[in-house]
Amino acid sequence: MCACGPVSQLFGGPAAWRDGEGLAGGAREDCMQADPPFVSIIIPVKNEERILGRCLEAIARLDYPRDRVEVIVADGMSTDASRDIAERHGARVVPNGKGTVVAGRNRGFEAARGEFVAFTDADCVVSPDWLKEAVSAFTAGDIGGVGGVTIFPDQATDFQKAVDVLFVMAGLARSTSHVESAATERDVDDIPGCNAIYRREALEKVMPLDENLLTAEDVWLNWLLRERGYRQVLSGRVRLWHHRRSRPALFLRQIYRFAIGRLQVGKRSAALLKPVHLLAGLSVPLAAAVLIAGHLCKIDGVAGALLVLGCAACIIAGIRRTRSVKAALYVPAVVGMFFGAWSLGFMRELFAPMRNVDGK
Repeated sequence: MCACGPVSQLFGGPAAWRDGEGLAGGAREDCMQADPPFVSIIIPVKNEERILGRCLEAIARLDYPRDRVEVIVADGMSTDASRDIAERHGARVVPNGKGTVVAGRNRGFEAARGEFVAFTDADCVVSPDWLKEAVSAFTAGDIGGVGGVTIFPDQATDFQKAVDVLFVMAGLARSTSHVESAATERDVDDIPGCNAIYRREALEKVMPLDENLLTAEDVWLNWLLRERGYRQVLSGRVRLWHHRRSRPALFLRQIYRFAIGRLQVGKRSAALLKPVHLLAGLSVPLAAAVLIAGHLCKIDGVAGALLVLGCAACIIAGIRRTRSVKAALYVPAVVGMFFGAWSLGFMRELFAPMRNVDGK
C-alpha cells in the first residue's frame, strides 16, 4: 500500500485524521491503477505568499505518481513572493493578467495537459489520497465532475471559528456546496470550486468561462455542464482542509464579492438565484423598513426582542459547534456582517452592474 506523511503536520485536522482513522477508513484496497490518468492541478493565486507554500507541500505529498501530475499556478500579477514560492515547489507558473479567479482558471486550463483537470485554492490543504479518490469516483461516462468535502481545520482563530458556524448553517440550509462530510457518493447540482476535478473532454465544451464574472464561476461552470448532460458527484472521500477568512475586513470583502457573482450568474440563468439569495440580498432594505414601521407603529420593543432572540440563537449555535464561548460571542456579529455585506454587494450589482472586473 502507498504511504504518505500526515497532512496534519501542515494543517491541523480532526482527531480521527491525526490518528490515521480517516485515511484507513476511506482508503480503497487498490492503491492505484496500473496506468493512472495524467492530472493537471490548477491553482489561481494573487499575493498568497503567506499560505501558498503549505498548499503546494500537501500536493507534493499526494499518494499519486509524481510523473502523472502537473501543478499549474495561475498568477494574478502578484506583487509578493507568490511566483517564487510556486516555482520553488516545482509548479508551472502562467500569467493571469486580469487577476480574477475565473481568468486564472481559464489561463490554467489553456496550459493544462491532463486527461483530468483539478481545481483548488491557495488556502486549501489536500489529503494524501485526494487525487486518487477523486479519479476513482469517475465510475460512469456521464460524470463530468467530482467534488469533495471541505473540512474546517482545528488550528483557527475565534473569528474564523465563528465564520465556520455561519458556513455550517448555510450547509444545513443547502445554500452552499461546501460541506464537511458526505456519507455516500451522490449526485449534486454543484461542487465547490476549491475541491473539484473534471474530465477534460467535459471542460472543453464549456471553457473558457465568462471572464466578466467576479465570483461564482464554479456555479456557472457546473450549470453549463449540467445543461450538456453531465453529472456532478460529491464524494466524502475527496477531502481537503479549507480555512475561513481570518479578519473581518477580509470576510466582508469575500461576502460582498460572492453576492455580486451570484447575481451575475442569476441574470444568466434565473435557476441559479435561489430564494435565500434574494432574501439575503434584500436584507438591508427589509431590515430598515421593519425598523421604520416598528417606530411608526410604536412597537420598537418587538423588533428589539426579536434581535435579542436572534443573537441568543446564534450564540447557542456557536457554543454547540465550537465549544468556545469566546468564539460563539463572535457569531451574531458574523451573521450581521454576512447579511450586510451580501445585501450591499447584491444591491450594487442590481443597480450598477459591473462592466469590467479586471484586477478586482
